[in-house]
Amino acid sequence: MNKKNQIIIGVVGVVTVLIGILFTQPAVRESSESGSDTDDKRVVEENRKRVKELYQSPRESLAGKAKDLSPDCQELWSGLRGLDLRTLSKDTKNIRNKNSSEKCSAIPLPLKAVHDYFNSACKEGADPSVCWTAIYHYRAAISDYLTKEVPLSEIKDPRILLDKMLANREINPELSLKAAERLAEVEPNLYEARKAQVLGRLFLATKKPEQSESAWNSLEDSIQKARELSKLDPELLEAELYAEIARSSSWEHAIDKSQEVAEEFPQEWRGPYFAAWGLFKEGRGQEALDYLLEAQKRDPQNQRVKLAIEGIKKGDANPFQVNISYNDLSQYD
Repeated sequence: MNKKNQIIIGVVGVVTVLIGILFTQPAVRESSESGSDTDDKRVVEENRKRVKELYQSPRESLAGKAKDLSPDCQELWSGLRGLDLRTLSKDTKNIRNKNSSEKCSAIPLPLKAVHDYFNSACKEGADPSVCWTAIYHYRAAISDYLTKEVPLSEIKDPRILLDKMLANREINPELSLKAAERLAEVEPNLYEARKAQVLGRLFLATKKPEQSESAWNSLEDSIQKARELSKLDPELLEAELYAEIARSSSWEHAIDKSQEVAEEFPQEWRGPYFAAWGLFKEGRGQEALDYLLEAQKRDPQNQRVKLAIEGIKKGDANPFQVNISYNDLSQYD
């Protein structure tokens, strides 16, 4: 298992979900909205602290819920679920019960990959941050397995809903989305839950771009609800702009939206980048290149901008790409 959850969507709407870690800086608005920016940053920080608490808090006891497991596996699972990572030392030898883990070999098939990842990531001397991430994924998979027959509407524990959201991002995006929706009901002010809905709906919409207009409207509604809590998340901004590109029957609308963002966020490169994408789709290559040069001025080291400029100059048919990641789990260790 890799380290981060990431969506990479090409210009034809092909979506590949990977696991990995990506950290992004907040978008910056015009200085006249500094008060709003302060509130937004406060929301982001409160969200980070709350999500960290949920990930690190111990889960409820197995209490006979996994009777099909061997005693050794029950011991391992109980130990992992009972860990309070808020107070535990990061020394990996204090995390992994080597004997119990090695004896626990009859793991249910759906959890085999995360079990092996845990054994590898949390061996003595391993990188503690990698081990922490492995524990988050393993506990999430265990929670999902133990509640597979429980309707989401009956789950009130936000830790379990967060686990189910994480566990299903790759294997069952629809279930991950539903878990995010339920988590937003339980914790209405948790930005993580709203952002997960945006990413889930974007994944599904671009996977089947021929879907009905209602699917795109649901995505737009999710974006607006997420923006109620945070307007400075650059990945939310990218999701919004890419949605315009992916669904647009009129490139002018996508271009106008991107130009508005370029003005609203004068230090953010995504506005001019997506404006260039729309212009390129309309066959206005020189204008697209001008916008890309503006994007490069805002972020001189940005590789996506550089590749798009080179692609246009070489005559590539599809020089643009979108890159949207799930939150960096290492920020919660």
